[in-house]
Amino acid sequence: MSPLKSFCALLTVLIFIGLVPMSSPVYAAPNQDFPFQQIDKDKIDTYIQSRMQAASIPGLALGIVRDDQIVYLKGYGIAGPDGRAVTPQTPFILGSTSKSFTALAIMQLVEAGKIDLDAPVTQYLSWFRTSDPTASAQITVRNLLNQNSGLPTDAGRQGMADNDQSDRALENGIRELAGVELSQPAGQSYEYANENYDTLGLIVQTASGISYEEYIRSAIFNPLQMNHSGAELSDPAVKDIATGYRYWFFWPVAFDASYPRRMTPSGFLISSVEDMTHYLIAQLNSGTYGNNQVLSSQGINTLHAPGAKISPLSSYGMGWVIEGQPGSTRIWHNGDVRNFHSNLLLLPDQHIGIVVLVNVGGFLKSAVNDIPIEGVAEILRGNGLTASTNPPLNIIPQVIMLVMFFIPILWIAWSYHSIKRWQNRGELPLYGISRLWRFYLPLVIDLLPVDIAWVILPAQFHASMQAIALFAPDAFTVIATITILSVGWALARVYLTLHPQHLMKHAIESKTESYWITSEGSL
Repeated sequence: MSPLKSFCALLTVLIFIGLVPMSSPVYAAPNQDFPFQQIDKDKIDTYIQSRMQAASIPGLALGIVRDDQIVYLKGYGIAGPDGRAVTPQTPFILGSTSKSFTALAIMQLVEAGKIDLDAPVTQYLSWFRTSDPTASAQITVRNLLNQNSGLPTDAGRQGMADNDQSDRALENGIRELAGVELSQPAGQSYEYANENYDTLGLIVQTASGISYEEYIRSAIFNPLQMNHSGAELSDPAVKDIATGYRYWFFWPVAFDASYPRRMTPSGFLISSVEDMTHYLIAQLNSGTYGNNQVLSSQGINTLHAPGAKISPLSSYGMGWVIEGQPGSTRIWHNGDVRNFHSNLLLLPDQHIGIVVLVNVGGFLKSAVNDIPIEGVAEILRGNGLTASTNPPLNIIPQVIMLVMFFIPILWIAWSYHSIKRWQNRGELPLYGISRLWRFYLPLVIDLLPVDIAWVILPAQFHASMQAIALFAPDAFTVIATITILSVGWALARVYLTLHPQHLMKHAIESKTESYWITSEGSL
């Protein structure tokens, strides 16, 4: 295969295999006859440890509940570079599983008569608007909850690197939507956007009269006895938070990421696996944990009801994805930030809840980190593990990224050799049709990786290049390297092809020098 064909083929593989963030969990067929009798703890331990090794996960915490009881609780691996062990009380950043807390807060205020689900957002935030004030005035609270407001996915990722910790951080972030164009009319169809839930967080703050963080503490964490949970890093309850990691090719590397307060309602609540089991118990038991009820049975049912259609088999509810039919319903959500990952799974027909918290994140490993919760569910069902729940180590995406470092070098070497050959034949400068094939087309190929990297990839993943750098620094390094090489060689091609006289002058000088040396030697 020619260098040009190899370049195009591997670049395509990188885009569509190496960089695609596969964030949907692997699902097994529901089993209505759930044989939950005795937990095989040894099998779960062996499985979790094997998955941690396969995915290079530093630390993981697992919790399982049935009915109103915690039936399994354990930490695995390390919580940080100091080697301290993960325990059931170790706090982790939750990522997008935070959204279900925000939805719960909204529903509490609905039941308190302070929020109407079908009222426009402007009833609570009078200044709220997007680039089209008329269209954004049609967005309701329910639209935000069901992720069908029309706010685009990429708008919800703009604040990932923001480190504003002021009391106005949340409002400042929502006011930036004034420059965002809706992708569709409100209520038309599902499109996941973090800003839906950040806006809901500000509505919680406005309707309750206290900060979002304080509301979550007082109305949810405290009654559920979530003693190692917080809504901000400064909360003493989360002082022992795990260190987050992100992947660098094959290896997890500790990474102290920024904590964007403007995105707390959509992705930055903090909790331990023990606390999350209290939360799952309330979700499975009509809003009740112990003697405390945080929401009515009807309110819980509303949260778990299918809302906007995601696919023929799934819908987005209110902070949850709902799948299946009555008798075999799955309610789940996962979460990713740059250096943490989480999964929640409810099997309401079997009264089972599972939570997995992981202290590593990254685009390329999102799907891999989703797998453990599915395997645990299969073990609880009494089923054997399959290739989907216990796949072998896959290093192909990382290998492809490493290979991509060398593709521009091969292309540059081949191109330079071609230019030198044309020069030696006296075919430079180029004229007529030869200029099209030997200059303009190769120049387009030189700059093609730059277009793909800086235009197509951000559009494909609904994320800025800044977000890609934060979530996948290894991929960004490859992109930056290819960009530098591509642009540098494109400039060099222009110089060498259109100004061959400089090369010819150099060649003549070299031949002249060689002639005089030879002549002097003869004398």
